[in-house]
Amino acid sequence: MSMSTRRRSPVRRPAAAVRSLAIACVALAVFFASDRLAVAKKNAPPAPPAQRSVQQPAPSPAELFASGEKYRWGLDAPIDWSAAARSYAEAARQGHAEAMTRLGLMYELGAGVPYDEAHMLDLFRGAAELGNAAAMTQLGLLSLQGKAVARSRRVAMRHFRSAADGGDPTGMILLARGLKFGWADTADEPGAKQWALKAQEAFRQRAEGGDIAAMIGLAAMYQSGTEIEPDVKQAVTLYQKAAGRGSSEAMLLLAALSFSGEGVEKDKAQGVRWMTQAAERGDPNAMWLLALAYRSGAEVPKDAGKAFDSCRKAAAQGHAACMWLLGELSARGEGADKDDKQALEWLRSAAGHGSREALFELGVRSSEGRGVEKDEAAALDYFRSAANLGHAEGAYRLGEAYVAGRGVSRDEAQAADWFRRAALRDYPRAGYRLALMYTEGRGVDKDAEMAAVWYRMAARLGDPDAIQALK
Repeated sequence: MSMSTRRRSPVRRPAAAVRSLAIACVALAVFFASDRLAVAKKNAPPAPPAQRSVQQPAPSPAELFASGEKYRWGLDAPIDWSAAARSYAEAARQGHAEAMTRLGLMYELGAGVPYDEAHMLDLFRGAAELGNAAAMTQLGLLSLQGKAVARSRRVAMRHFRSAADGGDPTGMILLARGLKFGWADTADEPGAKQWALKAQEAFRQRAEGGDIAAMIGLAAMYQSGTEIEPDVKQAVTLYQKAAGRGSSEAMLLLAALSFSGEGVEKDKAQGVRWMTQAAERGDPNAMWLLALAYRSGAEVPKDAGKAFDSCRKAAAQGHAACMWLLGELSARGEGADKDDKQALEWLRSAAGHGSREALFELGVRSSEGRGVEKDEAAALDYFRSAANLGHAEGAYRLGEAYVAGRGVSRDEAQAADWFRRAALRDYPRAGYRLALMYTEGRGVDKDAEMAAVWYRMAARLGDPDAIQALK
Protein backbone atom coordinates (compact mmCIF):
# COMPACT_ATOMS: atom_id res chain seq x y z
CA MET A 1 0.00 0.00 0.00
CA SER A 2 1.64 3.21 -1.11
CA MET A 3 1.48 6.18 1.22
CA SER A 4 2.63 8.53 -1.50
CA THR A 5 -0.79 8.29 -3.12
CA ARG A 6 -2.87 11.41 -2.54
CA ARG A 7 -5.14 10.66 0.34
CA ARG A 8 -8.85 11.19 -0.08
CA SER A 9 -10.82 13.52 2.14
CA PRO A 10 -12.84 11.69 4.77
CA VAL A 11 -16.53 11.48 3.93
CA ARG A 12 -18.77 11.04 6.93
CA ARG A 13 -22.28 9.67 6.78
CA PRO A 14 -24.73 11.98 8.57
CA ALA A 15 -26.29 9.25 10.74
CA ALA A 16 -22.87 8.21 12.04
CA ALA A 17 -21.91 11.84 12.53
CA VAL A 18 -25.10 12.46 14.50
CA ARG A 19 -24.26 9.56 16.81
CA SER A 20 -20.74 10.93 17.37
CA LEU A 21 -22.02 14.44 17.91
CA ALA A 22 -24.70 13.15 20.25
CA ILE A 23 -21.98 12.00 22.63
CA ALA A 24 -20.46 15.48 22.53
CA CYS A 25 -23.88 17.06 23.09
CA VAL A 26 -24.40 14.93 26.18
CA ALA A 27 -20.94 15.89 27.44
CA LEU A 28 -21.66 19.59 26.94
CA ALA A 29 -25.09 19.42 28.49
CA VAL A 30 -23.93 17.40 31.47
CA PHE A 31 -20.94 19.69 31.95
CA PHE A 32 -23.16 22.76 32.08
CA ALA A 33 -25.85 21.20 34.23
CA SER A 34 -24.39 22.76 37.35
CA ASP A 35 -25.90 26.03 36.14
CA ARG A 36 -29.53 26.95 35.77
CA LEU A 37 -30.32 27.74 32.15
CA ALA A 38 -33.93 28.28 33.08
CA VAL A 39 -32.84 30.84 35.67
CA ALA A 40 -30.53 32.47 33.13
CA LYS A 41 -33.51 32.87 30.82
CA LYS A 42 -35.54 34.47 33.60
CA ASN A 43 -32.67 36.81 34.52
CA ALA A 44 -31.84 37.82 30.95
CA PRO A 45 -31.74 41.61 30.59
CA PRO A 46 -34.98 43.03 29.15
CA ALA A 47 -35.00 44.57 25.70
CA PRO A 48 -34.64 48.36 25.97
CA PRO A 49 -37.54 50.62 25.02
CA ALA A 50 -37.43 52.19 21.59
CA GLN A 51 -36.38 55.55 23.04
CA ARG A 52 -34.44 56.25 26.22
CA SER A 53 -33.74 59.79 27.33
CA VAL A 54 -31.50 58.78 30.22
CA GLN A 55 -28.25 56.95 29.60
CA GLN A 56 -28.44 53.45 31.06
CA PRO A 57 -25.69 52.00 33.24
CA ALA A 58 -23.38 49.41 31.73
CA PRO A 59 -24.72 45.86 32.06
CA SER A 60 -23.61 43.98 35.14
CA PRO A 61 -21.53 40.77 34.92
CA ALA A 62 -24.67 38.76 35.70
CA GLU A 63 -26.57 40.49 32.87
CA LEU A 64 -23.69 39.90 30.46
CA PHE A 65 -23.60 36.23 31.45
CA ALA A 66 -27.35 35.93 30.92
CA SER A 67 -26.91 37.51 27.49
CA GLY A 68 -24.24 34.92 26.70
CA GLU A 69 -26.57 32.14 27.79
CA LYS A 70 -29.33 33.56 25.59
CA TYR A 71 -27.18 33.36 22.48
CA ARG A 72 -25.33 30.15 23.36
CA TRP A 73 -28.47 28.11 24.00
CA GLY A 74 -31.10 30.01 21.98
CA LEU A 75 -33.12 31.33 24.92
CA ASP A 76 -35.63 33.66 23.24
CA ALA A 77 -33.11 34.36 20.47
CA PRO A 78 -31.43 32.43 17.65
CA ILE A 79 -28.27 30.58 18.68
CA ASP A 80 -25.19 32.69 17.94
CA TRP A 81 -21.87 31.34 19.25
CA SER A 82 -19.91 34.48 18.35
CA ALA A 83 -22.34 36.76 20.17
CA ALA A 84 -22.33 34.40 23.15
CA ALA A 85 -18.54 34.45 23.30
CA ARG A 86 -18.48 38.25 23.27
CA SER A 87 -20.91 38.46 26.18
CA TYR A 88 -19.08 35.77 28.15
CA ALA A 89 -15.75 37.51 27.52
CA GLU A 90 -17.00 40.83 28.90
CA ALA A 91 -18.51 39.11 31.96
CA ALA A 92 -15.32 37.09 32.47
CA ARG A 93 -13.22 40.27 32.38
CA GLN A 94 -15.34 41.46 35.30
CA GLY A 95 -14.66 38.29 37.29
CA HIS A 96 -17.81 36.25 36.58
CA ALA A 97 -16.76 32.65 37.28
CA GLU A 98 -19.48 30.90 35.28
CA ALA A 99 -18.73 33.09 32.27
CA MET A 100 -15.05 32.16 32.58
CA THR A 101 -15.99 28.50 32.49
CA ARG A 102 -18.29 28.91 29.49
CA LEU A 103 -15.71 30.93 27.58
CA GLY A 104 -12.97 28.45 28.46
CA LEU A 105 -14.92 25.62 26.88
CA MET A 106 -15.56 27.72 23.77
CA TYR A 107 -11.80 28.26 23.44
CA GLU A 108 -11.26 24.51 23.91
CA LEU A 109 -13.73 23.72 21.13
CA GLY A 110 -12.84 26.63 18.86
CA ALA A 111 -16.55 27.48 18.93
CA GLY A 112 -17.23 31.14 18.17
CA VAL A 113 -13.61 31.99 19.01
CA PRO A 114 -10.25 30.71 17.75
CA TYR A 115 -8.96 27.52 19.36
CA ASP A 116 -6.64 28.52 22.23
CA GLU A 117 -5.49 26.00 24.85
CA ALA A 118 -3.52 28.55 26.89
CA HIS A 119 -6.47 30.93 27.21
CA MET A 120 -8.76 27.98 27.94
CA LEU A 121 -6.56 26.81 30.80
CA ASP A 122 -6.24 30.29 32.30
CA LEU A 123 -10.01 30.71 32.28
CA PHE A 124 -10.70 27.32 33.89
CA ARG A 125 -8.09 27.94 36.57
CA GLY A 126 -9.42 31.42 37.26
CA ALA A 127 -12.98 30.16 37.57
CA ALA A 128 -11.91 27.29 39.82
CA GLU A 129 -10.06 29.70 42.10
CA LEU A 130 -13.33 31.61 42.43
CA GLY A 131 -15.03 28.38 43.51
CA ASN A 132 -16.78 27.35 40.28
CA ALA A 133 -17.29 23.59 40.57
CA ALA A 134 -17.87 23.08 36.83
CA ALA A 135 -14.44 24.57 36.14
CA MET A 136 -12.92 22.13 38.62
CA THR A 137 -14.55 19.30 36.68
CA GLN A 138 -13.08 20.60 33.45
CA LEU A 139 -9.60 20.84 34.99
CA GLY A 140 -10.01 17.21 36.01
CA LEU A 141 -10.90 16.24 32.45
CA LEU A 142 -7.82 18.04 31.13
CA SER A 143 -5.62 16.12 33.61
CA LEU A 144 -7.32 12.87 32.67
CA GLN A 145 -6.69 13.49 28.96
CA GLY A 146 -3.27 15.11 29.30
CA LYS A 147 -4.55 18.12 27.39
CA ALA A 148 -2.71 21.41 28.07
CA VAL A 149 -1.45 19.86 31.33
CA ALA A 150 0.46 16.73 32.33
CA ARG A 151 -1.63 13.56 32.20
CA SER A 152 -2.40 12.39 35.74
CA ARG A 153 -5.36 10.36 36.94
CA ARG A 154 -4.48 11.16 40.54
CA VAL A 155 -4.61 14.91 39.89
CA ALA A 156 -7.81 14.44 37.87
CA MET A 157 -9.44 12.66 40.79
CA ARG A 158 -8.51 15.50 43.14
CA HIS A 159 -10.26 17.95 40.81
CA PHE A 160 -13.29 15.66 40.46
CA ARG A 161 -13.61 15.34 44.24
CA SER A 162 -13.42 19.11 44.68
CA ALA A 163 -16.06 19.54 41.98
CA ALA A 164 -18.30 16.88 43.52
CA ASP A 165 -17.95 18.43 46.97
CA GLY A 166 -18.90 21.74 45.35
CA GLY A 167 -22.14 20.25 44.03
CA ASP A 168 -21.34 19.69 40.34
CA PRO A 169 -23.23 16.59 39.13
CA THR A 170 -20.73 15.95 36.34
CA GLY A 171 -17.90 16.00 38.86
CA MET A 172 -19.88 13.49 40.90
CA ILE A 173 -20.28 11.19 37.89
CA LEU A 174 -16.58 11.34 37.02
CA LEU A 175 -15.59 10.83 40.65
CA ALA A 176 -17.89 7.80 40.76
CA ARG A 177 -16.32 6.44 37.59
CA GLY A 178 -12.80 6.97 38.94
CA LEU A 179 -13.66 5.24 42.22
CA LYS A 180 -15.25 2.35 40.35
CA PHE A 181 -12.22 1.74 38.15
CA GLY A 182 -9.52 2.73 40.64
CA TRP A 183 -8.11 5.66 38.67
CA ALA A 184 -6.06 6.95 41.59
CA ASP A 185 -6.20 4.19 44.23
CA THR A 186 -7.82 0.82 44.68
CA ALA A 187 -11.36 0.52 43.37
CA ASP A 188 -14.15 1.61 45.71
CA GLU A 189 -17.46 0.21 44.46
CA PRO A 190 -19.57 1.43 47.43
CA GLY A 191 -18.12 4.93 47.14
CA ALA A 192 -18.73 4.93 43.40
CA LYS A 193 -22.36 3.92 43.87
CA GLN A 194 -22.87 6.60 46.51
CA TRP A 195 -21.59 9.40 44.29
CA ALA A 196 -23.54 8.14 41.27
CA LEU A 197 -26.77 8.28 43.28
CA LYS A 198 -25.88 11.80 44.48
CA ALA A 199 -25.39 12.86 40.86
CA GLN A 200 -28.71 11.33 39.85
CA GLU A 201 -30.50 13.16 42.66
CA ALA A 202 -28.80 16.46 41.87
CA PHE A 203 -29.82 16.17 38.22
CA ARG A 204 -33.36 15.16 39.18
CA GLN A 205 -33.89 18.14 41.48
CA ARG A 206 -32.57 20.60 38.92
CA ALA A 207 -34.55 19.01 36.10
CA GLU A 208 -37.73 19.33 38.13
CA GLY A 209 -36.87 23.01 38.58
CA GLY A 210 -36.78 23.49 34.81
CA ASP A 211 -33.04 23.17 34.20
CA ILE A 212 -32.77 22.00 30.59
CA ALA A 213 -29.14 20.88 30.88
CA ALA A 214 -30.01 18.81 33.95
CA MET A 215 -32.80 17.10 32.00
CA ILE A 216 -30.25 16.09 29.37
CA GLY A 217 -27.71 15.06 32.00
CA LEU A 218 -30.21 12.84 33.78
CA ALA A 219 -31.38 11.42 30.45
CA ALA A 220 -27.78 10.58 29.57
CA MET A 221 -27.40 8.66 32.84
CA TYR A 222 -30.54 6.65 32.06
CA GLN A 223 -29.46 6.05 28.47
CA SER A 224 -25.94 4.84 29.24
CA GLY A 225 -26.78 2.81 32.33
CA THR A 226 -23.13 3.08 33.37
CA GLU A 227 -23.74 4.53 36.82
CA ILE A 228 -27.44 3.71 37.37
CA GLU A 229 -29.97 1.21 36.06
CA PRO A 230 -30.60 1.91 32.36
CA ASP A 231 -34.00 3.22 31.33
CA VAL A 232 -34.00 4.32 27.69
CA LYS A 233 -37.71 5.18 27.72
CA GLN A 234 -37.16 7.58 30.60
CA ALA A 235 -34.18 9.03 28.74
CA VAL A 236 -36.32 9.65 25.65
CA THR A 237 -39.01 11.32 27.77
CA LEU A 238 -36.46 13.70 29.26
CA TYR A 239 -34.87 14.47 25.88
CA GLN A 240 -38.32 15.22 24.47
CA LYS A 241 -39.11 17.50 27.40
CA ALA A 242 -35.85 19.40 26.88
CA ALA A 243 -36.47 19.61 23.13
CA GLY A 244 -39.97 20.93 23.81
CA ARG A 245 -38.34 23.76 25.75
CA GLY A 246 -36.20 24.60 22.75
CA SER A 247 -32.97 22.68 23.41
CA SER A 248 -31.24 22.06 20.10
CA GLU A 249 -28.84 19.65 21.89
CA ALA A 250 -31.83 17.51 22.90
CA MET A 251 -33.15 17.65 19.34
CA LEU A 252 -29.85 16.29 18.02
CA LEU A 253 -29.84 13.55 20.64
CA LEU A 254 -33.35 12.59 19.57
CA ALA A 255 -32.15 12.59 15.96
CA ALA A 256 -29.43 10.12 16.94
CA LEU A 257 -32.00 7.87 18.62
CA SER A 258 -34.28 8.08 15.59
CA PHE A 259 -31.43 6.99 13.31
CA SER A 260 -30.41 4.09 15.58
CA GLY A 261 -33.87 3.02 16.77
CA GLU A 262 -32.75 3.08 20.40
CA GLY A 263 -35.75 3.72 22.65
CA VAL A 264 -37.86 4.92 19.72
CA GLU A 265 -38.98 3.54 16.40
CA LYS A 266 -36.16 3.68 13.84
CA ASP A 267 -37.14 6.50 11.52
CA LYS A 268 -34.61 8.32 9.33
CA ALA A 269 -37.16 10.89 8.24
CA GLN A 270 -37.86 11.78 11.87
CA GLY A 271 -34.12 12.03 12.50
CA VAL A 272 -33.82 14.53 9.65
CA ARG A 273 -36.78 16.50 11.03
CA TRP A 274 -35.07 16.77 14.43
CA MET A 275 -31.82 17.90 12.76
CA THR A 276 -33.66 20.47 10.66
CA GLN A 277 -35.52 21.82 13.67
CA ALA A 278 -32.23 22.24 15.55
CA ALA A 279 -30.66 23.96 12.55
CA GLU A 280 -33.60 26.35 12.29
CA ARG A 281 -32.85 27.41 15.85
CA GLY A 282 -29.40 28.43 14.63
CA ASP A 283 -27.43 25.48 16.04
CA PRO A 284 -24.14 25.26 14.06
CA ASN A 285 -23.73 21.56 14.87
CA ALA A 286 -27.13 20.85 13.32
CA MET A 287 -26.19 22.90 10.25
CA TRP A 288 -23.01 20.82 9.94
CA LEU A 289 -24.95 17.57 10.11
CA LEU A 290 -27.44 18.77 7.53
CA ALA A 291 -24.54 19.76 5.27
CA LEU A 292 -23.17 16.23 5.54
CA ALA A 293 -26.60 14.83 4.72
CA TYR A 294 -26.99 17.03 1.64
CA ARG A 295 -23.47 16.25 0.48
CA SER A 296 -23.83 12.48 0.80
CA GLY A 297 -27.49 12.14 -0.16
CA ALA A 298 -27.83 9.45 2.49
CA GLU A 299 -30.83 10.85 4.40
CA VAL A 300 -32.01 13.64 2.07
CA PRO A 301 -31.76 14.19 -1.69
CA LYS A 302 -28.17 15.04 -2.60
CA ASP A 303 -27.70 18.79 -3.04
CA ALA A 304 -24.18 20.25 -2.94
CA GLY A 305 -25.54 23.80 -3.04
CA LYS A 306 -27.60 23.27 0.10
CA ALA A 307 -24.61 21.60 1.77
CA PHE A 308 -22.47 24.64 0.99
CA ASP A 309 -25.10 27.13 2.20
CA SER A 310 -25.74 25.23 5.42
CA CYS A 311 -22.03 25.09 6.21
CA ARG A 312 -21.55 28.77 5.41
CA LYS A 313 -24.17 29.72 8.02
CA ALA A 314 -22.42 27.59 10.67
CA ALA A 315 -18.99 28.88 9.70
CA ALA A 316 -20.20 32.43 10.32
CA GLN A 317 -20.56 31.37 13.97
CA GLY A 318 -17.06 29.91 14.11
CA HIS A 319 -17.84 26.24 13.47
CA ALA A 320 -14.44 24.72 12.63
CA ALA A 321 -15.66 21.56 10.90
CA CYS A 322 -17.88 23.59 8.58
CA MET A 323 -14.99 25.90 7.73
CA TRP A 324 -12.95 22.81 6.81
CA LEU A 325 -15.77 21.40 4.69
CA LEU A 326 -16.20 24.73 2.91
CA GLY A 327 -12.51 24.51 2.06
CA GLU A 328 -13.01 21.03 0.63
CA LEU A 329 -16.12 22.04 -1.32
CA SER A 330 -14.44 25.16 -2.71
CA ALA A 331 -11.38 23.17 -3.77
CA ARG A 332 -13.58 20.65 -5.60
CA GLY A 333 -16.15 23.07 -6.99
CA GLU A 334 -19.01 21.37 -5.14
CA GLY A 335 -21.96 23.64 -4.45
CA ALA A 336 -19.99 26.70 -5.57
CA ASP A 337 -17.47 27.71 -8.20
CA LYS A 338 -14.10 25.99 -7.86
CA ASP A 339 -11.81 28.47 -6.10
CA ASP A 340 -8.54 27.20 -4.62
CA LYS A 341 -7.67 30.60 -3.15
CA GLN A 342 -10.98 30.67 -1.28
CA ALA A 343 -10.49 27.05 -0.26
CA LEU A 344 -7.15 27.94 1.30
CA GLU A 345 -8.71 30.80 3.24
CA TRP A 346 -11.39 28.50 4.62
CA LEU A 347 -8.80 25.90 5.59
CA ARG A 348 -6.71 28.49 7.42
CA SER A 349 -9.78 29.75 9.26
CA ALA A 350 -10.70 26.19 10.22
CA ALA A 351 -7.16 25.49 11.42
CA GLY A 352 -7.30 28.61 13.57
CA HIS A 353 -10.43 27.21 15.19
CA GLY A 354 -8.76 23.88 15.95
CA SER A 355 -9.85 21.68 13.02
CA ARG A 356 -7.42 18.77 12.85
CA GLU A 357 -8.62 17.92 9.34
CA ALA A 358 -7.80 21.45 8.16
CA LEU A 359 -4.40 21.37 9.86
CA PHE A 360 -3.62 18.08 8.15
CA GLU A 361 -4.75 19.37 4.76
CA LEU A 362 -2.56 22.45 5.16
CA GLY A 363 0.31 20.11 5.98
CA VAL A 364 -0.31 18.14 2.79
CA ARG A 365 -0.47 21.34 0.74
CA SER A 366 2.76 22.64 2.28
CA SER A 367 4.48 19.31 1.65
CA GLU A 368 3.36 19.24 -2.00
CA GLY A 369 3.58 22.97 -2.69
CA ARG A 370 -0.06 22.98 -3.75
CA GLY A 371 -1.53 26.47 -3.52
CA VAL A 372 1.25 27.49 -1.14
CA GLU A 373 5.03 27.56 -1.21
CA LYS A 374 6.54 24.12 -0.67
CA ASP A 375 7.86 24.03 2.89
CA GLU A 376 8.63 20.74 4.67
CA ALA A 377 9.19 22.43 8.05
CA ALA A 378 5.79 24.14 7.85
CA ALA A 379 4.21 20.86 6.74
CA LEU A 380 5.58 19.06 9.78
CA ASP A 381 4.33 21.81 12.08
CA TYR A 382 0.85 21.36 10.63
CA PHE A 383 1.06 17.56 10.91
CA ARG A 384 2.22 17.83 14.52
CA SER A 385 -0.64 20.18 15.42
CA ALA A 386 -3.14 17.86 13.73
CA ALA A 387 -1.65 14.80 15.44
CA ASN A 388 -1.79 16.47 18.84
CA LEU A 389 -5.51 16.97 18.24
CA GLY A 390 -5.94 13.28 17.43
CA HIS A 391 -5.39 13.07 13.66
CA ALA A 392 -4.04 9.58 12.94
CA GLU A 393 -2.52 10.23 9.51
CA GLY A 394 -0.90 13.41 10.82
CA ALA A 395 0.91 11.26 13.40
CA TYR A 396 1.84 8.74 10.69
CA ARG A 397 3.30 11.45 8.45
CA LEU A 398 5.48 12.62 11.34
CA GLY A 399 6.70 9.06 11.82
CA GLU A 400 7.62 8.87 8.14
CA ALA A 401 9.47 12.20 8.38
CA TYR A 402 11.57 11.03 11.34
CA VAL A 403 12.44 7.75 9.59
CA ALA A 404 13.56 9.56 6.44
CA GLY A 405 15.05 12.64 8.12
CA ARG A 406 12.79 14.80 5.99
CA GLY A 407 12.42 18.28 7.47
CA VAL A 408 13.81 17.01 10.79
CA SER A 409 16.88 15.16 12.02
CA ARG A 410 16.57 11.42 11.48
CA ASP A 411 15.34 9.85 14.73
CA GLU A 412 13.91 6.33 14.69
CA ALA A 413 12.86 6.44 18.34
CA GLN A 414 10.70 9.47 17.56
CA ALA A 415 9.41 7.72 14.46
CA ALA A 416 8.36 4.70 16.52
CA ASP A 417 6.57 6.96 19.00
CA TRP A 418 4.56 8.69 16.27
CA PHE A 419 3.78 5.40 14.50
CA ARG A 420 2.52 4.08 17.84
CA ARG A 421 0.26 7.10 18.31
CA ALA A 422 -1.17 6.67 14.83
CA ALA A 423 -1.63 2.93 15.28
CA LEU A 424 -3.49 3.46 18.55
CA ARG A 425 -5.90 5.60 16.54
CA ASP A 426 -6.50 2.63 14.22
CA TYR A 427 -4.30 3.74 11.35
CA PRO A 428 -3.34 0.34 9.83
CA ARG A 429 -0.15 1.32 8.01
CA ALA A 430 1.29 2.78 11.20
CA GLY A 431 0.73 -0.56 12.95
CA TYR A 432 2.61 -2.35 10.18
CA ARG A 433 5.53 0.10 10.27
CA LEU A 434 5.76 -0.18 14.05
CA ALA A 435 5.72 -3.99 13.79
CA LEU A 436 8.65 -3.79 11.35
CA MET A 437 10.59 -1.64 13.80
CA TYR A 438 10.06 -4.21 16.57
CA THR A 439 11.06 -6.99 14.17
CA GLU A 440 14.29 -5.23 13.21
CA GLY A 441 15.03 -3.48 16.52
CA ARG A 442 15.00 0.00 14.96
CA GLY A 443 14.03 2.82 17.31
CA VAL A 444 12.79 0.25 19.83
CA ASP A 445 14.22 -2.90 21.42
CA LYS A 446 13.88 -5.94 19.19
CA ASP A 447 10.80 -7.80 20.37
CA ALA A 448 9.11 -10.54 18.31
CA GLU A 449 6.09 -10.68 20.60
CA MET A 450 5.40 -6.95 20.30
CA ALA A 451 5.95 -7.16 16.55
CA ALA A 452 3.29 -9.86 16.37
CA VAL A 453 0.87 -7.70 18.38
CA TRP A 454 1.19 -4.83 15.91
CA TYR A 455 1.12 -7.09 12.84
CA ARG A 456 -2.18 -8.53 14.09
CA MET A 457 -3.58 -5.07 14.77
CA ALA A 458 -2.64 -3.83 11.30
CA ALA A 459 -3.95 -6.99 9.66
CA ARG A 460 -7.26 -6.69 11.50
CA LEU A 461 -7.61 -3.22 10.00
CA GLY A 462 -6.82 -4.52 6.52
CA ASP A 463 -3.16 -3.67 5.86
CA PRO A 464 -2.13 -6.11 3.09
CA ASP A 465 1.56 -6.30 4.09
CA ALA A 466 0.62 -7.11 7.68
CA ILE A 467 -1.76 -9.81 6.47
CA GLN A 468 1.04 -11.26 4.35
CA ALA A 469 3.52 -11.10 7.25
CA LEU A 470 1.24 -13.26 9.40
CA LYS A 471 0.94 -16.04 6.79
